[in-house]
Amino acid sequence: MCVELSGSDFEPYIFKEDTGVVAAEYINRTRLSTPQGDIYFTQQPLKKDWFILDSEYRMDEDVAISGQGDTSLLELQFNLSDESIFYEDQSRKRQVAPAGTGNMVFLSAEDNKARIYFNKEVTYRTFDIHLPVTLFDVYAGESKLVDGFLKQLHADRSAQLAPHAIAVTPAIYHTIQDIRSCRYDGLTRSIYLESKAWELIALSIDVVQNQQQDVALSKADQERIHQAAAIIRNNLERPCSIIDLARMVGVNQTKLKTGFKSVFDNTVFGYLQEIRMAQAKKHLLDTELSVQEISQMMGYQNLSNFSTAFKRCYGISPQKLRQKNMKCYSPYLMMGEEPE
Repeated sequence: MCVELSGSDFEPYIFKEDTGVVAAEYINRTRLSTPQGDIYFTQQPLKKDWFILDSEYRMDEDVAISGQGDTSLLELQFNLSDESIFYEDQSRKRQVAPAGTGNMVFLSAEDNKARIYFNKEVTYRTFDIHLPVTLFDVYAGESKLVDGFLKQLHADRSAQLAPHAIAVTPAIYHTIQDIRSCRYDGLTRSIYLESKAWELIALSIDVVQNQQQDVALSKADQERIHQAAAIIRNNLERPCSIIDLARMVGVNQTKLKTGFKSVFDNTVFGYLQEIRMAQAKKHLLDTELSVQEISQMMGYQNLSNFSTAFKRCYGISPQKLRQKNMKCYSPYLMMGEEPE
């Protein structure tokens, strides 16, 4: 038995919280502190009919939240939780958004409604980009995939870009992290976030066009593969063995390995390494953590092994990458001068 809530039920529980973001217009996030638990979300406008919605749900009871929009909706949606999210669509049909997946969704004004289920004591994280319905019109005729999607939009028929859930690849994951950690302000921020939104769209289309669908992999098994990927992303410092990972998600080792290749076009270890190296690069460029500290955060006890793996991935050692980055941002070099 779950508690039924609608959007209007949250109005008395809205609070603002400081998130420490530099840009003043984005410094607050909204907290809905209800008797059933807390919902947090940050909405960032990009341009007309574009905005980013980053949400987190922590419920103390099993809850079903119903919502309905007044207009048609085009949205790129990601479930970044460790658990699947279940929902009923406009026809009251039960659907699932597996952990670590996304899709681009168009809903007509008539169909723009849903009922989403959240289990108690589970943290759910979603990341959505609301897009103008006419976004892809200028690209008509350039992609069979997009043209099929456009046909549904122009007929005002609800549709998804991909027939199967889009896997959150390391590239998609780190682009979302780039958006979340944006430190720019004003016009620079607007340009950066819009470019990253386009990058997410491009990466998602690329996954759909190139993903391999293994007919032997059931929907339940696909969910387990996405859960395994979420566990990998959340345990970079102490990665699980394949044996432990298979046991945690409830599949055998063979299915885990073949499933990863089918869903992510990568091995389990290859996926781990791609996430590790991209995260390490981000820390090197955006933080003052030492290379040794970053190495340990990525699960390497030996600095030499980390440096070798990083250079194999990017063609440059982590130490040299940081040195180059520091030179690029030297105030003397930015002014065209050399320090005395």
